[in-house]
Amino acid sequence: MESRDRPPAPRLPSKRVRVTATLPYIPDEIILEILCFLPVKFLMQFKCVSKSWLAMISDSDFEKKQLAVAVKDSGEVDNSRLIMHYPSTKLKSCPLSSVLYDPVGHSVNHDYPGSDLGVMNEIIGSYNGLVCFCIRDKQNDIIFVWNPSTREFRKLPPISFMQCFYLVAYGFGYDSVTDDYKVMRVACYCMGRRYEYQVRVFSLKGNVWRKIEKFPCYLFTDEPGIHVNGSINFAGVGDSENGIWSIIGLDLVDESYQKVPLPDFVDPIVKPMITNLGGRLCIVFDKNEAVDVWVMQQYGVKESWNKLVTVPYFPEPAAIECTKPVFFLREGVILMDFYGLLVVYNIGSDESSIPTIYGTRYCHEVEVYLETIVSPNAYFKLQGGQQNGGVGGGVAYLEHKVWSPD
Repeated sequence: MESRDRPPAPRLPSKRVRVTATLPYIPDEIILEILCFLPVKFLMQFKCVSKSWLAMISDSDFEKKQLAVAVKDSGEVDNSRLIMHYPSTKLKSCPLSSVLYDPVGHSVNHDYPGSDLGVMNEIIGSYNGLVCFCIRDKQNDIIFVWNPSTREFRKLPPISFMQCFYLVAYGFGYDSVTDDYKVMRVACYCMGRRYEYQVRVFSLKGNVWRKIEKFPCYLFTDEPGIHVNGSINFAGVGDSENGIWSIIGLDLVDESYQKVPLPDFVDPIVKPMITNLGGRLCIVFDKNEAVDVWVMQQYGVKESWNKLVTVPYFPEPAAIECTKPVFFLREGVILMDFYGLLVVYNIGSDESSIPTIYGTRYCHEVEVYLETIVSPNAYFKLQGGQQNGGVGGGVAYLEHKVWSPD
């Protein structure tokens, strides 16, 4: 009974306990290592996180680190995209993985820089995520170096295109010694009964077109030069009388020419179709119902030519000069471009198929580019809107712009 009459114990006032969590400190070096493995789209968004992240991602050292990761994985498809040029003003791209693995690929339209100046004439080439292309008007060739992943571009000083030119061929590549990207132009014009060649080279660091030694052989097409191992390569004829074809490469380091040996079995009077496949010089030969794809395992070494695969024509024989391999997978799958039609050929099963890409069919040109943050403006800063220089001491306009990501 006494326990029932005992007064209740007084309640103690409640105390709110504030728990503070301290976020773990992550050194900047670790953050950089993580960031360089992320897709470029996320890196562009992460620039808005803070000023320190903006500075970190914009730093040239991080750019090189991210590029090294992308190049190391260039044999994979995750960080590579196809860019497709159509005869109209359309330019589209889609993930390479979507073309090779997905039932239906999806492409997106690109509003490429300079589209208001005219129709794109050609894609000159791509390297380290930069795509070089040409827009031609009545008097000038307007060259752009553009990173489709970051949407940053650089408009090069205009270079004249004269109606007397027989042909003009370009090339785009990288000089690893000076860490510089270069554009090469070979212009051929007729002087009476002979042809003369004028060669100029533009470097992003120098921001000027320079005249170099004339081209050592005859060109008969305006196909862009193929960049391999620091040189830009063209198929040409050494003597217009005998019609013997060869491959001539311009070394971008010392800007000298060298002859690249062809395999012994090649018919020297047949023009070789050359391209770049996985960073190696590649030649395609016609075999009536199929094409042989050969690669040079070690650039400049004749004995290193090796037959990679024989690909049957699909759906029907096409012009050999319009056929090229686009990408080769280690598991034995090769993506081919047959006259603007993309075809996937499985070597093991000997089966060909046409990948379905929503919104695309036949294209004029197709190139593979890496998704990187390499800037075409890293070597030259615009001062006052224009810079003296260019061909003939005129005024060369440099235009660069960064478009914010979607």
